[in-house]
Amino acid sequence: MKNQLKLPMVIGLLVVLALVGCSGSGSQAAPTPVPVATAAATAVPTATSEPVAPTPAIDPATAVVLEMIARVNAEDYAGAAELVADDMMAYFIGLPPTGMEIYWGKAQFQTFLEECCTGQHFVWEAVPERVEDGVVYTESKTWMDFTRELGVAPNNWHEVFVVKDGKITLYVSTVTEESLAKFKPILYEVMPELATAVQPPPESDETPVSEVTITIANNTCAYDGPMTLQAGQLIVNAEVQDQNWEKYAVSFFTLDEGKDLIDLMATTHYKASGPPSWSHFGFLEELGPNERQTYTYLQVEEGLLYMVCWAGPPDTAIGNAGPFVVAP
Repeated sequence: MKNQLKLPMVIGLLVVLALVGCSGSGSQAAPTPVPVATAAATAVPTATSEPVAPTPAIDPATAVVLEMIARVNAEDYAGAAELVADDMMAYFIGLPPTGMEIYWGKAQFQTFLEECCTGQHFVWEAVPERVEDGVVYTESKTWMDFTRELGVAPNNWHEVFVVKDGKITLYVSTVTEESLAKFKPILYEVMPELATAVQPPPESDETPVSEVTITIANNTCAYDGPMTLQAGQLIVNAEVQDQNWEKYAVSFFTLDEGKDLIDLMATTHYKASGPPSWSHFGFLEELGPNERQTYTYLQVEEGLLYMVCWAGPPDTAIGNAGPFVVAP
């Protein structure tokens, strides 16, 4: 979101490099990378050997995901990038300072891997949970020197990979709430400037507004207006300038004291049964591709308000903004 990228880009990159696909444990030995099998194999026993059980066949989509991970673990970043589509989207969710980092395309993905993992003794371990029509769901862990030194490795992730025609077209990695709870206070201690990104903006002279316009384009959403809203009725203009997904949605939340946008984003993973008890839906509206709608949100109360944009299937958070300050 444009209104959230006010910190130098290097800060966001440092955090992503610290967390995504490149995290580590100092006192723990790194696990052996997940072995990759692309076909079932049956060993032929000899007269003096015991029969060997066949290697279980792996779903083709899962095999692509595991092969990509194996190449990253082997520091073959160009080879890993060859297994993603030219227009692939990668979303890293629940990470300071903004709660989301987005990379678009094979070239950006390879550059990210190179900057992230080189020299960090990176290990990425993924355990596939299930696959549905080319969508692979995994529970993953990552290790890198930065998080080893902080004593927070491994970081744990809920991950989704969409595979079409042998290429990964979508990759969504959401930090688990448990890992975030362990990592965030230590990260803020060593990088206090990151904590300011999720705090309410300082008091300003801007006039509170009662109408906002949210634009969804290029697989994410954008908001460029004031961050101070008027309590009461809020008019929400939502415009989709995109047709890469079957459906889109815009939602607004309020959060209990002590929670922020980073915590909220970490609850958007595929295993979540719904919003956590400390978050409260104020507004949720769905749209189709290239659709524009105007909605009225009637219950905007004084305090802080957060926005999350969605697309699917599979249901994915594709952008966010906040906190908005709601003035009386």
